[in-house]
Amino acid sequence: MPFLKLFYELAPFLLGRNVSEDMSANHSDAFVQLANDARSRIREITPEELAKLKQLPLIVDVREKDEYSKGHIRGAKHISRGVLEQKIFEIAPDCSSPILVYCAGGNRGALAADNLQKMGYQKVFSLKGGLSGWLEAGGMVETTKTS
Repeated sequence: MPFLKLFYELAPFLLGRNVSEDMSANHSDAFVQLANDARSRIREITPEELAKLKQLPLIVDVREKDEYSKGHIRGAKHISRGVLEQKIFEIAPDCSSPILVYCAGGNRGALAADNLQKMGYQKVFSLKGGLSGWLEAGGMVETTKTS
């Protein structure tokens, strides 16, 4: 049985998934509740709705740099969740600009959207299901070349 437990702990790494991804089963109940609370104040957009938009909003990936480098939505700008509030004005100085934020599974994105709204951004959306939802809906990603 110890081998089975070890397998379950290592499986995400073997499958190329980071344990820190936004999967509800991997987060504390308090974190998920915090994200769900944020969802009550924000607008989530589905991957299908995003794909149908004639004019794309500014897309911001709030995952960590290594997650972003492995694959992100085409054209997404990267600002890690930890510095989003400090750096968002560098890429979105106009608070009326539409912004879509996303993470791996939707929780960090919901929290990011909530904070951007609190900062005065008026057209903020979070991608429902995050990058996982995007991929499941058939969305494509691009990778960042590392030197």
